[in-house]
Amino acid sequence: MTEMRPAFFPSPDGMRDVLRRARARTRRRALLTSGGFAVVAAVPGVLIGAAGTGTGADRLRVVPAAPDHAGARTAPGSTGPSAHAQPPTPSSVGATGSGTVLPGAPGPTTSGNAFPAPRPSSSPTPTAPPKRHSANAPIKRTTVGYDSACDPTYDVQGWCELYTGPAQARRKHTVTLSMELCRPSVVGDGTVHFYDTREIFLGLDDSSGSPVWRAGQGIKYKTTTYALVVKAGTCVRWTSSWDTISADGFYAAPGNYNITFGLDSNDVSTVTGGDTLTLTD
Repeated sequence: MTEMRPAFFPSPDGMRDVLRRARARTRRRALLTSGGFAVVAAVPGVLIGAAGTGTGADRLRVVPAAPDHAGARTAPGSTGPSAHAQPPTPSSVGATGSGTVLPGAPGPTTSGNAFPAPRPSSSPTPTAPPKRHSANAPIKRTTVGYDSACDPTYDVQGWCELYTGPAQARRKHTVTLSMELCRPSVVGDGTVHFYDTREIFLGLDDSSGSPVWRAGQGIKYKTTTYALVVKAGTCVRWTSSWDTISADGFYAAPGNYNITFGLDSNDVSTVTGGDTLTLTD
């Protein structure tokens, strides 16, 4: 039995449609071949692709790869692109200071600060205290027994003034300085008049004569007139403390400081010097 196949006779419209579809397929193939990728670039660890504008062009998804630190290292004298190390990313330096260290930068630290503050010097040069100024130095007055170091002939009126504080002190350690006004028993009682409640002058000067410290500094005293009776055979002692901070707000440098002292009174107005306080570390 002979197989019979149907015969097809395309119409003119059908032929035009077939030819149109064939031409469209040809154009798509040409676009995929010439403009499928406008840019394809490869860099270490990253592939970048930009899809073309042709119909049916493939799409690429850009996925960054892990940084290749080994690729950044090259032998000395390299001139290619790999001779330049990749700069560290923000995530490569954590809170503990880990990661790549740039040339000239300090090494890893545990504080998270890439530029830690310098450590204080242990040299004996003066350093600034936290307060940046010398502490107040109130003056205290007490009565003590007669000091045998006084000479009854020191003053024609029978008064004897002398410095009774230490001759040596240490930096950054408070030192108490004192002076006394004595009345020898052979001359009887004596009266001294004051015109303000500070009563005395007691201070330290450096070798150039500049003031370093003054007893009573930082304290407001009253201006008033009153009398003080000193009994025979006794001494009135005034004391004040120095924190070894000089007038410029720094600890005073080691060395010798001149002591001056005297009464703020017309009865005994002599200001005496010559004693020295040696400051050491």
